[in-house]
Amino acid sequence: MYPELFGCKYLDSYSIMLFLGVVACLLLFDFYGKKINMGKDLRLSFEILAILAIIVGLGSAVLFQALFDAIKGDSENRFGAMTFYGGLAGGALFFLLLYLFYYRKKYPDSNFTDILVIAPACITLAHGFGRIGCFLAGCCYGIETESALGVTFPGMTHKVYPTQLFESGFLFILSGCLTFLAFKFNFKYNFTVYLAGYGTFRFLIEFIRGDERGAYFLSLSPAQWFSIVALLLAIAVPFIVKNKQPSKTQ
Repeated sequence: MYPELFGCKYLDSYSIMLFLGVVACLLLFDFYGKKINMGKDLRLSFEILAILAIIVGLGSAVLFQALFDAIKGDSENRFGAMTFYGGLAGGALFFLLLYLFYYRKKYPDSNFTDILVIAPACITLAHGFGRIGCFLAGCCYGIETESALGVTFPGMTHKVYPTQLFESGFLFILSGCLTFLAFKFNFKYNFTVYLAGYGTFRFLIEFIRGDERGAYFLSLSPAQWFSIVALLLAIAVPFIVKNKQPSKTQ
């Protein structure tokens, strides 16, 4: 599915972009942690936790896609296919649970609000790199088009919208905005901006996606239903954050 690089079957363009996204994500978090005077040990611990959450998220992304395919009755073996929202849900839940039951006890002076401020910018940055990987791999493409914006992937006889690049561009812009809000204003509602912004964009771009994404319900794809959930969570997050104490690392 993914093109090999330098003749190595273990080195493909998607994996390279995913790796770069993770590195960029961790560097951004580390830079923010230094800005708010977060201790080195705490920064490193959160970065290790983030890596573990990413690993769990990748597994969750595969499992969710397999579930959607099973519901649809798709018998084709597409091992390795993933869905972003499935990965986000699994990774975020793992991160939250491990923080609540381990990290909060080990680092009682830590404040989860600090994570909520910068995490959305980190997620969108890594996701933006991942979508470039999707473009290079030829997956997650759009519907057929005769537009000048269309591209032809190997094995295709027609042009399609490069929805991967549309989404990547949006994610980089969103990440820039969230980073600005975090560094300039320490904006504690960044997760609301992220959920509302990406949820709306993803819901709309699904209408011009042309690849298989799982079973539809009421004419909406699984990603669109997740987008609706994201928009509902965007409303709930401010009520959760406003009850948190100000960060002790500032």
